[in-house]
Amino acid sequence: MKTLALLAGLVACAGLTARAADDKLDISGTYALVTGKKNGANIDDKFKKASYTVTADQFTIVGGEVKFVMGYKVDAGTAPANINMEIQEGPEGSKGSKAVGIVELKGDVLKIAYALDKDKRPKDFDGKTGFYMELKKGKK
Repeated sequence: MKTLALLAGLVACAGLTARAADDKLDISGTYALVTGKKNGANIDDKFKKASYTVTADQFTIVGGEVKFVMGYKVDAGTAPANINMEIQEGPEGSKGSKAVGIVELKGDVLKIAYALDKDKRPKDFDGKTGFYMELKKGKK
């Protein structure tokens, strides 16, 4: 349950619309999970069946009877962009959980890597530590 909450938090953060100087990173849309890792191991295939929706300030993951809504903020002034997330809605005990990470959007592929430890923001998308997700944007 906590793994899904963490993944949801990460994904939610990825959906932020960010402003840094005059730069804007718009990652809003609906996505499908292509691949994901938790501490270097592949995540369960049930996450591929979930729906991932990103708005200007929230990331929502719905899988089965579980729903996560995460608020996020992106700092597009870094490369890759930094993302800070907080679970706003989720299973009991998950609300208020925070994560720090990085996010990158290239074409229709959104990558996000994050950690629950504020001192361990990932530096790359290798997925060896923390959480990593690669999502593909759906057609409009």
